[in-house]
Amino acid sequence: MARARSSLPRPAARAPAPGLATRVRQLLGESAGDQPLPTTRELGERFGVANTTIFRVLRGLTQAGEIWQHPTNGRYFPKNARLLLDRPKPIACLIRRLELGSELYRELLEGISAGCGAGRRTMLLWHDELLVNHPDPHEPPAFATVAQQGAILADFLARHGESAGGFILDHVWSDAALRTHARALRPAVMLFRHCANPAFGNVRVDFRAGALKALGYLLGRGYEQIMPVSPFQGDPAVDEFAGVLRTVAAELNCQTRVVATAPASTPADRATLAQRLRRTAKRTALVCPEDNIAMLLLPALRDSGVECPRRVGLLSVMGTDFATRAGLSCLRHDFRQLGQAAVAALSAEPTGRVAVEPALWTGDTT
Repeated sequence: MARARSSLPRPAARAPAPGLATRVRQLLGESAGDQPLPTTRELGERFGVANTTIFRVLRGLTQAGEIWQHPTNGRYFPKNARLLLDRPKPIACLIRRLELGSELYRELLEGISAGCGAGRRTMLLWHDELLVNHPDPHEPPAFATVAQQGAILADFLARHGESAGGFILDHVWSDAALRTHARALRPAVMLFRHCANPAFGNVRVDFRAGALKALGYLLGRGYEQIMPVSPFQGDPAVDEFAGVLRTVAAELNCQTRVVATAPASTPADRATLAQRLRRTAKRTALVCPEDNIAMLLLPALRDSGVECPRRVGLLSVMGTDFATRAGLSCLRHDFRQLGQAAVAALSAEPTGRVAVEPALWTGDTT
């Protein structure tokens, strides 16, 4: 018995994939660089093929790098559109104003900028003059109180919080002020000092390793006593290193060699310290946490007739390029590396925590 033929129309033949890919490429050449291609359904109707066929062609062109698929809306674009559309939110750098005496943050920002460039991130550089006010490098800076820091953070978050895709924090932000805004400051990385808040990332200097190197070197150089110097009050990193130095000295059983901390914030403080050292019989090494104050101590010692390094040695803990160019012995930190590591830590899950060991730089002052 003969089989009846169907009276339904036969479907149109589907275009072969290579030819279809060519037609999509032609369409790309006619499209604006920042506009999406028609939807899969629209392309199927235009070319007379099934949606699944179009999908396979688009996926192949995406894998070949000829087109780009937006990660959130799924639309397909010319490949160059990625440079315009696939931009994460900027990294907000909540740091002090870059002024005289802020060499550390100049170097950190160079590293942050390099890290952002490598990751195709932009920077939102912001500061409030109340955070650190230091118009005269010969005088101590003024740091915002915890209450003032909280108000500064609240104002920034109200203005720019939604537009930031991460936060890199100056080390002078207090843990107490940050704790109040911890939910809004995510992801965030604290720089330079140790951060106790586990919700934040932390790219810091290994102060313990630095204290071990400083004590071993200075005692080995024949200095009979080690005198910590306080450059100013109110800086958490300065306080942290001072505590670590004494802890390490106790562990090494040389705590009696580390004497009381001497203030050196003002010209009067530095002159008084120099006169005191002139009368001291013991050969003394000064350990100063800040390069600028260490540099200001040198003329104060010379003016008082104190020979450096024969009678009094001087070692800076900050160790920026400023210190090494001036010939200061110091604990040398690669702050540019720290800045790059902070950008990388923001992308880690959970947010990264890194400790970087300083190197001992022997200059002319020890």
